[in-house]
Amino acid sequence: MGLNHCEGQPYAAGSLRRALERGRMAQAYLFAGPEGCGKRLVARELAKAVLCEAPVSGDACGTCRSCRLVESGSHPDVEFFRPEGGKASYPVRQLREEIRRRAYLKPALGPRRFIVIERAEALVRSSGARNEGADTLLKLLEEPAPQTCLVLLTSRPEVLPETVRSRCQLVRFRPPPVGALVSDLVREYGLEEAEARFAAYVSGGDPESAAGLVARRKERKFLLSLRDRLLSAARLLGTMSYPELFEAAAAVESHARDWGLLSGALGVLSLIYRDGALRGLGAGERVLAFPAGAEAEAAGELAGRHAPEVLVAAARRVLKAQGDARRYPARLLLLEVLFIDLKCILRAPADRREGGEVSCS
Repeated sequence: MGLNHCEGQPYAAGSLRRALERGRMAQAYLFAGPEGCGKRLVARELAKAVLCEAPVSGDACGTCRSCRLVESGSHPDVEFFRPEGGKASYPVRQLREEIRRRAYLKPALGPRRFIVIERAEALVRSSGARNEGADTLLKLLEEPAPQTCLVLLTSRPEVLPETVRSRCQLVRFRPPPVGALVSDLVREYGLEEAEARFAAYVSGGDPESAAGLVARRKERKFLLSLRDRLLSAARLLGTMSYPELFEAAAAVESHARDWGLLSGALGVLSLIYRDGALRGLGAGERVLAFPAGAEAEAAGELAGRHAPEVLVAAARRVLKAQGDARRYPARLLLLEVLFIDLKCILRAPADRREGGEVSCS
């Protein structure tokens, strides 16, 4: 791999490689971009390039002991952190007793340590309470360990305090190109194109995440079950009874086993409604997220039953739920509330719509 070969993010990876060539590595970075766009991959390749025993033009050789250790996830100087226990936010104890303590350790093998904090937006609570997590991180940025590089990964940089953002070098990541990933999944794993497109979108376009979802038969079967349940909900929410609606929410929640997969599934649901609106407006296949397959059939059915503005309202509501997903304490409750609102939107008569929004009163 290496920074020179981070497909989908040539600008971000290239800027980091050039900085390493000039010896201008920052003490802290903020990698900002959509979920699944490859931020974690680039963070790993940055660590690999810095710790490489025989670097070539600011990039890793890929074959030395250090490169192999980073690649396998066993290098003692490279650590990735997520909120423990799948929680929506970082416990202060985790930040103080694990992340901050490890940041001040001396490197074991290489010249630096790398501390990578995934979902950095989870440092900030949405409740309005004192953000002890962000305060703890700020102290680490104000008094940095000289041999440690801190890398924050976030899809929502705006929620981080300005005091944190201003102490990090910002690296922006672009939305991932889905088409290339779809082709790779079809070629490498023998998926049908529609299945590969679902895997690409539900993983946010991240090659590593998508591969993890389809590489093993058991995981692929589970992913396709999630797809079936999501498509059933997309088609039928407007006509479901409330018991059926709650059953559908539970089915989707049970197959979206973590917050990342749930967020990806909601992204796919919003695209189905969006494609339905575009089909209703007579748009060509070139602009559709799903030009073929079961998702396209679902979008076509929705276009035949609902006006484009209704489907746009449904897509907006799903996107709001996707934005709330990281802050919601209960995933099933999030889905139940979302599905109730979508049922209301999709059954609302035309005279209840005002300005593209749907009133459910």
